[in-house]
Amino acid sequence: MLELLKQYRTDLHQIPELGFEEYKTKAYIKTIARKLNCIIHEVADTGLVLYFDNGKSKTIAFRADMDALPITEDTDLPFTSKYVGKMHACGHDGHMAILLGLAHYIHEHGSTLDKNVVLVFQPSEERDAGATVIVESGLLEQYDVKAIFGLHLWPGLPQGKSYSRAGEFMAMGSEITITIHGKSAHVADSAKAIDSLYIGCKFLCDLYYMESTLETDGYRLLKFGELHVGTVRNVIADNAVLSGTLRSFDPELHQNLKKQIQTIANRYEEQYHCEIEIHYNDGYDAVINNSELYDNIVAKIPTINQLPNPVMQSEDFGLYRKICPSLFFFLGAGDTAPLHNEKFDFDMNILQDGLNLFIDVLVKY
Repeated sequence: MLELLKQYRTDLHQIPELGFEEYKTKAYIKTIARKLNCIIHEVADTGLVLYFDNGKSKTIAFRADMDALPITEDTDLPFTSKYVGKMHACGHDGHMAILLGLAHYIHEHGSTLDKNVVLVFQPSEERDAGATVIVESGLLEQYDVKAIFGLHLWPGLPQGKSYSRAGEFMAMGSEITITIHGKSAHVADSAKAIDSLYIGCKFLCDLYYMESTLETDGYRLLKFGELHVGTVRNVIADNAVLSGTLRSFDPELHQNLKKQIQTIANRYEEQYHCEIEIHYNDGYDAVINNSELYDNIVAKIPTINQLPNPVMQSEDFGLYRKICPSLFFFLGAGDTAPLHNEKFDFDMNILQDGLNLFIDVLVKY
């Protein structure tokens, strides 16, 4: 099976497509699925849901994401991306290969399984929350799915080892853009200006202090990566733009942080006579693993390692818990380039480890 998994991964790696543009990827998967004993549903043009009816009363689901990233590959692999500016730099090609391997296993062992299986090939995880179209299709409810499982290759964790944890796993996120409107003037006439650069620097420091001293429990992150301001050295800048991200696991904590940011902004407007606009682009729900499902699975599969703390990266798998209990895993990729990097690659032997994990879940849950 490993050689087949490697073939799937290398084939898919060469045809990366961005979110909701996965037409070649879908066609590739569909060609394989047509040879298997499953019902094929097409969702939102590029998504696929495969249903394996084994005549049982219980149904569970597994999900893989399909889309790539707008990154130009720099790996020198013999199966490098055929498309400049597009790359499977987040391991989704590996996720799909594992799920296709599971499809073969179900096809070959369906008569021995005590459950039906839904396999979700989901478009557009990286942008636009493609999980939404799967959820809104109603297929998970139509097949009365009792639990859904997914995994993500994860650099830095021991190669081939699986990890999970109960509760908080991956964060919800909001992109933040803060625009400070001041008043421009020559530095020699700075008394006539409202210095957006000065205000922006102080505002940033106050935001960081607020977050670090907030008397609220819970994992959270408030960081800014960009400050765009000014045009020349001898003119006070009229506008400053701060761009960053807010991440947490609790919607109430998330809203509290937004409230505190606004409170500081209101104070600055009054103190410095500036105007401050705050815009949030709210992203994915947090991935919160169902505690009962986690306990059930790790009791039966002791090789699953416990992740000590959640990570602050985001993933749209969290949307599925609105339909049924969900459980997400990390599959260690070892010492590799980071995700979303033009040099990202992984030892394909871990594909078998990922498949073994899914088979264990399928058989033992």
